[in-house]
Amino acid sequence: MIIGSRVLYPEEVDIWSAEVIQISVYRGMKDNMDIMMNCVRACRKAGIRYVIHPVSYSLLDDGNFSDLLKMAAYADLSLILHDERSPGGERLEGPHDIHFRRALEELKSITAVSFENAADTGDIRWFWNNYADSVTLDIGHVEAAGFNSVEFVRAFGDDPCIENIRFVHMHRNNGLHGGITDHWPLRQGCRELEALKELIKIKPDVMVILEINEIEEIEESLNLLRELRDRQPA
Repeated sequence: MIIGSRVLYPEEVDIWSAEVIQISVYRGMKDNMDIMMNCVRACRKAGIRYVIHPVSYSLLDDGNFSDLLKMAAYADLSLILHDERSPGGERLEGPHDIHFRRALEELKSITAVSFENAADTGDIRWFWNNYADSVTLDIGHVEAAGFNSVEFVRAFGDDPCIENIRFVHMHRNNGLHGGITDHWPLRQGCRELEALKELIKIKPDVMVILEINEIEEIEESLNLLRELRDRQPA
């Protein structure tokens, strides 16, 4: 289990002794491509492996695809994308499926692509099994979608997508703040940590990326992840 955190700005790269960095890139944020490239340079200078995570980007929207291609060209370990539904909220089928697959194949010709549960966690296994060579399990999103994350992990059983889980996003669901209910700091004994404990019993080699909004609490949450790792059998 490798432990890291997300960053938005290059000056954050060296702060938390992260073993892996996620560079999150928000669509519409001023100068986001320049900031992303500066984060990449900071990671390379520090010798830290990293992923790039576009937020609010869609493979169905040609208007943002040039940015996605640029991020793919700068990605290290992977580009982490959100799962998608059709504009009407259904599974990707027909022209939407064709459009999505063509865009995905172009990105995969440049870098590895991993898919995170975000748009529809309730149907995510269908999406993962149809589109994902690499899976990013967002445990906080599982809770925010109304599922018990411990039961969610245990229910994987022999589903083939379990073998594809490479990354895990960690944050706590704890009620509304800033327009969302998740991305809270972790707490000892919280269900999200218990779900991660269950997951690493069967996938001990995952890269766990902390995604919380309270910068001043990142170190404490990272320490909880380190303590969980230290308690696991060798």
